[in-house]
Amino acid sequence: MGSAKFVKNLAKSGIVDLVGGIHNEMFFDSTWPNSRLQDFLCQAAKLGAFDLNPWMEFTRKDIAAADFLHIRARKTIEDSRKDYERMFEEIERLPWLGNDPKRRYKIQDQISLSRILLKPNQVAVVGQWTSEYVVPGVVREIFENARFDGVEFRPVINTRTGTPHDGYYHLYAAHTLGFRELDIASPEIGSKHPAEQGYDALGCLCYEPRILENARDFNRTGEPIFGFQFPGWVVRSTVGDLFREKQLRGWAFEPVLSTESKTYQEYTELWSSFYRMLAKSGRHTIGCRKIESIGNVIH
Repeated sequence: MGSAKFVKNLAKSGIVDLVGGIHNEMFFDSTWPNSRLQDFLCQAAKLGAFDLNPWMEFTRKDIAAADFLHIRARKTIEDSRKDYERMFEEIERLPWLGNDPKRRYKIQDQISLSRILLKPNQVAVVGQWTSEYVVPGVVREIFENARFDGVEFRPVINTRTGTPHDGYYHLYAAHTLGFRELDIASPEIGSKHPAEQGYDALGCLCYEPRILENARDFNRTGEPIFGFQFPGWVVRSTVGDLFREKQLRGWAFEPVLSTESKTYQEYTELWSSFYRMLAKSGRHTIGCRKIESIGNVIH
């Protein structure tokens, strides 16, 4: 948030109660729309600027209204050093997909793990750096019985033996969507490093209707969403419905929006109003980008 001196001066200012206080002398939490947040940032701007980390939260109604959902991992299988090295070597051999250097990606087609501990109803992402999932046999059977398209179940290789793990499977999808809409909530990442080019995803994944019309039940995003290499996952709402109905665990879901929907227009205005507030209140920063106007975040 700023230097120790800045935080000390902020505490003396008497304005921190507008956002409920500063936690660990570094953070504060707030929501938007919120007039108290705007008042706080306007007054705090006299002392310095904030680096803000916005994210969206959704109600059950928001998620239920969506035809497609973006998967977020909530369970992780930790990979060992040997697991990581083996998978990384395989990934290095994979070709880059896509013609746009800022949106190219790789799809990991093999998983290697020394150890897997999952309950029968759990799904887990591999490590803290991949976008690949492992499912136990029970989950595989549930998905197969539902006859979902676009999904495969591949072996998970035991790093120690080189043979497949018994009863666990690599959830794999080959079908990719077209490019998402680069709207106000997807600013370009400002890194000069060639390997760190791309666009952020601060809000929802949003697509033109024609792209969603050709989607399968399980899809990859046609660009990196996780890190600078790996695509994300977009599934049809029926996958989310079944996941909850069968009380499976390990995924959270966020709505995917059609750019021609009323919800998308409301979503765009919400972000626009947020950026207008930041520009008005003192040129605060999101990531490495100073918010001076709406124009400097729209592509």
